Amino acid sequence: MNQNNLKILLVDDVDFFRVVMRDYFKRTPATVFTASSGEEAVELVLREHPNLVYMDVNMPGMNGIDACRKIKANPSLKDIPVLLVFTPGRDSTVKEVETSGCDGYLAKPFGREEFLNLGHRYLFNIERRERRVPCQMTVEFTINDTVYQGRGVDISLHGLYVEFRDEIPPNSRLKASFLLPTISAKRIEVVGRIAWINQGLPRNNMTLPQGFGIEILSIDMSSVEIICTYLEKN
Repeated sequence: MNQNNLKILLVDDVDFFRVVMRDYFKRTPATVFTASSGEEAVELVLREHPNLVYMDVNMPGMNGIDACRKIKANPSLKDIPVLLVFTPGRDSTVKEVETSGCDGYLAKPFGREEFLNLGHRYLFNIERRERRVPCQMTVEFTINDTVYQGRGVDISLHGLYVEFRDEIPPNSRLKASFLLPTISAKRIEVVGRIAWINQGLPRNNMTLPQGFGIEILSIDMSSVEIICTYLEKN
């Protein structure tokens, strides 16, 4: 497969999610298309024959399940991997998603790593590493109604490393807030999870101070823009 000709289609009716998904593939050598409806997705698949499709289930008009069935019913398109993204119990059931003919699915909420790892099964060229930029700011975070403070060490659009010496429960969900004062006076607030812990001796990564990595699961669009501007300027 010539990686210069790789194509990925991302389908979601919400602008924010299309921006976030597109950013996931910044380091992947592929042309990324987006669609905001099932109808548009089917048209793009017919015209572009992408190597991989990520598609949200909950869309007005033709939803992701119906669009997937239409793609898989076409002999010239049926071998294109289609991955469905959905909220169980709200958008559809797991059984409905599985009977759509999709090649894989991802239940919300999910993080960047889960999203890319699923696609990597079908398109090996997907780059899962992410550029991180050094930072220096106080990070306030809350776990189980207890408030803590740490120091931000590096940041990406999808994650943050925090210096913190006290013991912390792995895989915990948390709320975190911080400022990037050189860019904006707006306080950035995110919902995330502790993706990895780097404490004690020997540590997983001795080049970093003791602390932990946060994977961002939810963030508002204006905060995304602030972080993007910070990353571009550093």
